Amino acid sequence: MLNNGNFILASSDGSFRWQSFDHPSDTILPSQVLGVGKGLRSRLMDTNYSSGRFELSVGSDGNLTFYPVNIMTGYAYDPYWATNTTGNGSRILFNESTGTIYLALANSNIYFLPQRTYSVKDFYQRATLDFDGVFRRYIYPKNAKSTSAGWSTVGFQPPDICRNLTTKTGSGACGFNSYCISGGGNQSVDCVCPPDYSFQDPNRKYKGCMPDFAAQNCKGKFTLREMNNVDWPLSAYEHLSPIDEDRCKRECLGDCNCAVAIYQDDGQNCWKKRLPLSNGRMSDYVDRRAFVKVPKDSTNGKKKIVIVTTLVPMLLLLVCLGLFLWKKNRKQVPTLGIPITSSKESRGMDLELNLYDMFTIESATDNFSINNKLGEGGFGPVYKGRLDDGQEIAVKRLSTDSVQGLKEFKNEVMLIAKLQHKNLVRILGCCIQGEERMLIYEYMQNKSLDTFIFDKKQGALLNWRKRLDIIIGIARGLLYLHQDSRLTIIHRDLKASNILLDKDMNPKISDFGTARIFKADQNQEKTRMVIGTFGYMSPEYVIDGTFSVKSDVFSFGVLILEILTGKKNRMVHQSGYSMNLIGHVWRLWAEGRCVELFDEVMGCSYPISKLLRCIQVGLLCVQEGSKDRPKMAEVVLMLSNEGVALQEPKRPGFCIEGTPTEQNSSSWKQHSITPNEVTVTMLEGR
Repeated sequence: MLNNGNFILASSDGSFRWQSFDHPSDTILPSQVLGVGKGLRSRLMDTNYSSGRFELSVGSDGNLTFYPVNIMTGYAYDPYWATNTTGNGSRILFNESTGTIYLALANSNIYFLPQRTYSVKDFYQRATLDFDGVFRRYIYPKNAKSTSAGWSTVGFQPPDICRNLTTKTGSGACGFNSYCISGGGNQSVDCVCPPDYSFQDPNRKYKGCMPDFAAQNCKGKFTLREMNNVDWPLSAYEHLSPIDEDRCKRECLGDCNCAVAIYQDDGQNCWKKRLPLSNGRMSDYVDRRAFVKVPKDSTNGKKKIVIVTTLVPMLLLLVCLGLFLWKKNRKQVPTLGIPITSSKESRGMDLELNLYDMFTIESATDNFSINNKLGEGGFGPVYKGRLDDGQEIAVKRLSTDSVQGLKEFKNEVMLIAKLQHKNLVRILGCCIQGEERMLIYEYMQNKSLDTFIFDKKQGALLNWRKRLDIIIGIARGLLYLHQDSRLTIIHRDLKASNILLDKDMNPKISDFGTARIFKADQNQEKTRMVIGTFGYMSPEYVIDGTFSVKSDVFSFGVLILEILTGKKNRMVHQSGYSMNLIGHVWRLWAEGRCVELFDEVMGCSYPISKLLRCIQVGLLCVQEGSKDRPKMAEVVLMLSNEGVALQEPKRPGFCIEGTPTEQNSSSWKQHSITPNEVTVTMLEGR
């Protein structure tokens, strides 16, 4: 270890075989040089030295940039600070004699931190890209009489990361649904949750916040909590102007999608914001007021109640009458055999959902008229309904002979009540009365995806652009289930009929009756009861009951292939070959004939390269080995960014291809694949 902090491995002749200065982490020291291709990567947290969310580097064009990085994939987002310089041979120098840091160009030096000189004889010095994305220069007196003196900040960039880091993608300096506060002599950064929101992980605030209440519904009773000098500038979906403050607040309260209203007096502007809130910041320069929508019963418990003395006896009488009626109704209306609130995972859920009575649902569905029946699945029939206020709903009614029983009913209620994402179907409430158990959902005007992609007439309504949007939407919903929600959830029955489409053809994942919650440190689980749909289930799940997030990735890969080809993953016979869809795609991929795969109803005018890329992503998802399949974070990145290089896919799982004779000689393969009209299958694990 040299006196300048450089750790070296030297040969007998004194030459350096390896030195730490050539492999920087998050810190640069005096006499160290960062050239083109070298940079710093922040640590994850103040006390966690894993690779973090920010990098700085000198590009080959001579520009020094700071930019956020996706932790899972390493993908670099747009820079949030740069010197905007050009030139060959640029490099960052930490001058050992003066202690100054600068970007050395061919003809000039750019001092991007304060030039004040601190002698290396008197001070230890370093410059660190900290976990919050701020590049700070530190000094520590060598003659410090106390170890508590600490490192002092003497310069930093950017001047205000909360303001600088406003990217079109990602959550900003802090996580989604939080806001950033910066200031002080060292430009300290803090991430804070809005009222009635809590951190997903208090030890990792960058993951953002989640509401402490259930997903909003139009029948819920909400109020607004005011905050000054706060905004989430990239989360607006509607701008109203001119408008006064009271009307701005009313507009948000009356809009199911509105989570926050932002009002600016100057110009009488109002912005309605939806979740997830991104790029939040609080500062004096934010000349706006935020009104955060929260349930009425959560407003700090300081309500003032005025009781007129003469009304006390009447109120007591009403209370007694209410208790009497409540006890009477409890005897008449049986509840679930096991209370919904009894399990740890579903604690408090009865307060998060509307509880509809049987009369309301019967009235809404015209007494479950056959004309209102939308379809039927393993759970039971699904009906369209209309509530008294005009809201359209979908009612899933658990049939008495349903393959899915009480456990699946409770499982679906417990899970979906805690989930909130634009690509997941939204539950409005439930009805539990006598032997009846029903789930009430938002109504999807265009029903399910399978009614479009497997029908030539309906499929013509989905051009290539809309199909790609649907694929990406499903991917984002699945990423939320696997990684971005408060729970890690494995769906286990992802298929075309469980993807619902709203009036704008936006996809929403539905049917969580067979879903499972994984613990934070859990990678997979094994079951003796395999439940799912043949054609979509992964090999490891069918063969030995093992499932994980990679099982859902396999199902998603099948969906990609079905959406682009318009064909089901079933056995087909073509040109003397018998194969399933996966085998058909794999064969044409190997022969370079994938253009023949695309659904003919899309027409001829589509970007072949984009669709071929999607086919390749689909094949990566259905690879036989679960470890070979990408995670959903990687899938979303591959679908959203054409600059990301794709690996060559390995042979898929359940890839059935060959002549009829070859197929007959492989009875195991034939048994493993059956038509995917079978919605729920139960097999005893070996």
